[in-house]
Amino acid sequence: MRNTLPDKFLAAMIAVGPLPGAPLYDGDDRAIIARAMADLDHYLAAAVNCLVLENSFDLPYVKPPLPERAVAVMTEVARAARARFPGPIGIQMLEAANETALAIAFAAGLDFVRVEGYVFAHIGGAGLIEGCAGRLHRRRQELAAGHIRFFADLKKKHCSHALTADLDICDEARQAEFFLADGLIVTGPRTGEPPKIEELARLRGATGLPLLIGSGLTPDNLADYLPLADGFIVGSTFRNHGRFRERLDPARLARFMAAWHALRDTRKP
Repeated sequence: MRNTLPDKFLAAMIAVGPLPGAPLYDGDDRAIIARAMADLDHYLAAAVNCLVLENSFDLPYVKPPLPERAVAVMTEVARAARARFPGPIGIQMLEAANETALAIAFAAGLDFVRVEGYVFAHIGGAGLIEGCAGRLHRRRQELAAGHIRFFADLKKKHCSHALTADLDICDEARQAEFFLADGLIVTGPRTGEPPKIEELARLRGATGLPLLIGSGLTPDNLADYLPLADGFIVGSTFRNHGRFRERLDPARLARFMAAWHALRDTRKP
């Protein structure tokens, strides 16, 4: 990784507007990029550690291949973010377009990919998602892009895991570590819902990989979760009314960051 992630890092989500081909796409590629950069500027001013780009508004999501124009616009967004933000930047491309995300990360000089379906299989909103670790690592090797890390979602939210009902989340964590993941992401069952504290405690004993919390963090529960993970991916909390599909709300961002900085400062010797 070219940009080193700090201890207890905050990864703020930039929810990129509907891309070409998506039902909600409005035809204005420049506006998509401008809106993403406006959110980035708010995050810069708030002194977040890290960013994650996501095609959040491409609802309803489809499995790859994604439209070529959508990938091109997202690559422009990623390059613009890289030129503007000095810290680590990651990317996720829904639904489970992990090799596409890797290609964009490589083209734009990003630092990590949030990976759906890293190991085993599950049923997502767009259908069956199969394990991708083997293909993803081979593609990374072909690109000579070993600096790009893979952070693997465990028991991904908004999905059915009946196919692996005999496997505990710790089993999935051990398999992801065995398959060379660089970090693990834990969420609640849906966006806006935090993971179970006892589950995070068990995962700490099951793996030595960095743990990231990927949903449900708020100023009110941050103190409970800060000791339990190494990274914190936050998106919906920053948006109007805390809703996934809303625009970024600077006041909500400021409230969260005040709590974040206060808690971080109390941890410093």
